[in-house]
Amino acid sequence: SRFPICPLQCDIPEGGPVPKSLYKTEWEKGDGVALWEDTIYKSANVLKGAPHEVLVEVPERDCVITWDFDSVKGDVTFTLFHSTHPLGCIEEDTVQCINAAPSTNTSTVFQAPYNTQVIAKHMTLGKDYTIMEAGIVCREGESVQGSHIARKPGSYVLQWKYHGGQPQSSTVQDVLYQVTHNPKSKVIYYHELLPSENFRGSMTSLESCQSAFSALSHVTTSSLPS
Repeated sequence: SRFPICPLQCDIPEGGPVPKSLYKTEWEKGDGVALWEDTIYKSANVLKGAPHEVLVEVPERDCVITWDFDSVKGDVTFTLFHSTHPLGCIEEDTVQCINAAPSTNTSTVFQAPYNTQVIAKHMTLGKDYTIMEAGIVCREGESVQGSHIARKPGSYVLQWKYHGGQPQSSTVQDVLYQVTHNPKSKVIYYHELLPSENFRGSMTSLESCQSAFSALSHVTTSSLPS
């Protein structure tokens, strides 16, 4: 049997006023970071010259560090470091803890993305701390997931660094813009430290997956235009 062919008709009613409960705040209009406030993800500013760093203390070898992050504004470079020196949040430099927007309300100081460092400026790469996972560039709108098997205990640092090209010209206007507008990116991230006993007997397969992911990440990164 055949169905009769009838012209398709759509009845779309006119829109009405939007309830205030559905309004977006000024913070949500920016890049959507506020939508993640009630989740396990955290948000952070990544400033030019002031990376955001997260300290992960690994008590024993063969623990697994995992991470998942999105760059919601601008490009960032992600690197994993290891240090045998005790590390902690640097408080003496005011640039180490910066809010997304100035506020006189101390109760909301950490509701917006913040920026912290744990690697002191006097520390030397290769001597005081070493690279465990080479820098991976994450473009705006991209997501990165990965893991690292901690072969030795100590302090591990997840670092997100501002990744931006040099200005095309150096006119007076460009210089003034750089002085008055501090370039920055924003990330939302989640990390977890998994105990070694959860992975005993399966380290070989985990290393294989990690190696494949690392190789794929570098190929993808190198193929992207700078």
